Amino acid sequence: MGPLNGIKILGFTHFAQAPFALQTLGDLGADVINIERPGSGDFNRSQYKEACLNGESPFFLAMNRNKRSMTLDMKQEKAKDVVRDLIRNTDVIVSNFRPGVLDKLGFGYEEAKKLNPRIIYAHAVGYGRKGPYEKLPGQDLMAQCLSGYAYLVGKDGPPQTGGTFLADMYSAGMLTVGILAALVSRDRGGQSQEVEVSLLNSALHLQCQELTHYMNTGRKPERPKNFSGQVQSWAPYGIYATKDGYLCLSVVDKDKVGDLGHVLGIENLESIMPDKEVMFRDRDKIYDVLQEALSKKETDHWIGRLQKAGIWCGRVNDYDQVVKDPQVIYNEMIRTISHPVAGQIKVVNCPIGFSKTPAEIRMAPPLLGEHNEEILRELGYSDEKINELKGEGIF
Repeated sequence: MGPLNGIKILGFTHFAQAPFALQTLGDLGADVINIERPGSGDFNRSQYKEACLNGESPFFLAMNRNKRSMTLDMKQEKAKDVVRDLIRNTDVIVSNFRPGVLDKLGFGYEEAKKLNPRIIYAHAVGYGRKGPYEKLPGQDLMAQCLSGYAYLVGKDGPPQTGGTFLADMYSAGMLTVGILAALVSRDRGGQSQEVEVSLLNSALHLQCQELTHYMNTGRKPERPKNFSGQVQSWAPYGIYATKDGYLCLSVVDKDKVGDLGHVLGIENLESIMPDKEVMFRDRDKIYDVLQEALSKKETDHWIGRLQKAGIWCGRVNDYDQVVKDPQVIYNEMIRTISHPVAGQIKVVNCPIGFSKTPAEIRMAPPLLGEHNEEILRELGYSDEKINELKGEGIF
């Protein structure tokens, strides 16, 4: 049995961020039940049908083992009764639905806590449940770009994205840590609480070395002369130069291609991007068409119009912009601490939020061997014994 045997997890999850965390918890022995939509289920079940293994998508198979699937139409009252029974018999609820969706269905934290006073309620979100970006769709590409990561990747020149959905994956790890910490706190006499992990905070945390170096020296990272990118995505997924900077376009559904063409002034875009097969096959050609249009106006012009049209997009921040970004500031992800040698330094904060037991920076990075004696004394070693060990050179 895994170390989490006996722990019950109830998921309202899809895509990658939260499902990958649930898989990790399942691998560790937790009993994981994920609620899916009848008929279609998790979005990843239908991804890359051309590569399906007897009808099963590799994308879904990759991050959904050690779970049980239950389909419920949660708009129906009897289905809600089933969910209420599940909540009464679970330890943790995990959701990466948009903020407020489960609240509207009657399964937000406050209602869940009434059903189960010991519940841990974990939110996997894009940028934060509150703040200037709270209503924007959370997506890996946009988190990589907003966090400045796109300026670390690929060859020298325009920004690039990572070769995998690293914001999703790293955020899933942070979500797992947050859930486990909340369970430990509860079982040591603590209380029910909420946990929140965002793609943006996780992507910043992933870059703690590079950001700390930049913030304390003013030196930006210099990229090598090589290339990496997301090789499995179809057009228009990618980064584009505008008149004064860069923006990213994420996944665009077929029914939004016309809207994209209207915003960019490309009236025949639907004939150029008729379906996903063509959008993958001709992605280089499509990129050139979109790039020509986007280069004619400033980033802010396009961001405003594209977001209004419901097109998934975001600005590509460099580190100067990252540390001034309103959501980064609101999330308090950049902290200043005192170090005994380095002085006042800026660091990337912990990306995990807790409603009852908040994380905190208690100590600066230690000097080499700074706490040798302190730790030994906590273990019950006498000063005489410590001095003896010093003399033997074991430190």
